[in-house]
Amino acid sequence: MRKASLIVVAVALAVSSVGCRKLFFRRHHVVSTADAGWVSFAPTPTTPVATAITTSDAGAAFDPTRASAFLSHTSACDEGRGIARECNMLGIDYEEGLGTAIDFATAAKYYRLACDGKVPDACANLGALYDDGKGVPLDAAKADTIYLQACTDGSSRGCDHLGLHYLYAQGGHTQDNDKAVFYFKKACDKSYAYACTSLGYMYWRGLGVKKDFPKMIDLYRQACTGGDPAGCHNLGVQYEKGEGVPQSDSLAVFNYKKGCDGNAYGACVNLGILYEKGRAGTLADYATAATLYEKACTGKKATGCYNLGRLYEYGRGVGSDAAGAKVFYKKACDLGDGDGCQSAAKIP
Repeated sequence: MRKASLIVVAVALAVSSVGCRKLFFRRHHVVSTADAGWVSFAPTPTTPVATAITTSDAGAAFDPTRASAFLSHTSACDEGRGIARECNMLGIDYEEGLGTAIDFATAAKYYRLACDGKVPDACANLGALYDDGKGVPLDAAKADTIYLQACTDGSSRGCDHLGLHYLYAQGGHTQDNDKAVFYFKKACDKSYAYACTSLGYMYWRGLGVKKDFPKMIDLYRQACTGGDPAGCHNLGVQYEKGEGVPQSDSLAVFNYKKGCDGNAYGACVNLGILYEKGRAGTLADYATAATLYEKACTGKKATGCYNLGRLYEYGRGVGSDAAGAKVFYKKACDLGDGDGCQSAAKIP
C-alpha cells in the first residue's frame, strides 16, 4: 500500500484547476514531492509543463449562480463607473467561469484595466496569466516584472509568486532561497495563507533558513486556519509522522479531512489510507477509503486512482471487478504512475 501526498502551494504545473478564490486572489495549485513514504506539497514552479491553456480549451462551463454578481461587476467596470476593484472582480469572473463562460483573454483585459487603476491584486492576477500562458503569451519574465510591481504596491500574492520565481530560478532570476524566504515571509506576515505554507516548507527543508520544526508547525497551522488546504494537509502529515508534534492519528485525520474538504487531493489519499488501515478511529473502513480515493482520482491524483484500482482488484469496500480495477490503474498510468502502468498490464 502506498502513501500519497502532501505540501505546499503554487501556480499550475502538472496539476491544474483554478477552484475557489481566497479573498480577491485566485487559488494556487499544487504538485507533490515524496519524502520518506509520505508525500508533502512543496512550493511549485510557476511555469506550466503542459501546453498553455487557451480560451477555447476552457470551454463554456460556468457557474450560473454567480450571474447576478457578474452583471454587477460588468456594470461597475464597463458602463461608465470604471471602478478598478470591480474590474479585477470581473477578471476573476471570466477566469473562473463565475456567471459567464471561462475566457482567459478577456480576464487578462480586465486585470490589466484594474492593474492600471492601481489595484495590486489585479496586477498579481495578470502576472499569473503570463506565467501560465492563459489568454496571453507565456512570458515568465513579464510575469516577474508584474509581480514585483504588485508586491511593491501591497499585493501578498505578488510577493508569494516572486518567492516562487526565486526558489525555482524563473523569470530571469538565479535560484536564491534567501530571497524566496524573504518574499514568502512578506506575504505570510500579511496573512496570505498560501505563502505561509510555502514558508513552512522552507523551514522543514532548511532552505534559506535553519531547519525549525516548531516554526514549520506554526506556519502550517496558520496556513490551514487561514484557508489553504495544503497547509492542513501538511499539518496532517506531521501529526501522522510525529515530526515537530507528538504523533496523533486523530489529529492527522482531522487535518487531512480539512485538506481533503478543500480539494487538496493528496490529503484525500492519506486520509483514505488511514481508513483502510483502521487508524481513523474505526476498524478498517474500505468503503470510506474507496470514496476518498475516488475523489482524489477525480482530482487527477495518480495515487488515488492506483489505490482505488487496488480496492477493485481485491474487492475491498467495492465489488471485486477486474475490469474496473484496470480502468483505474490505467488512469493512474496516464497520470504518470509507473505502478499503475504495470498493474494495468497484468489484467487481461
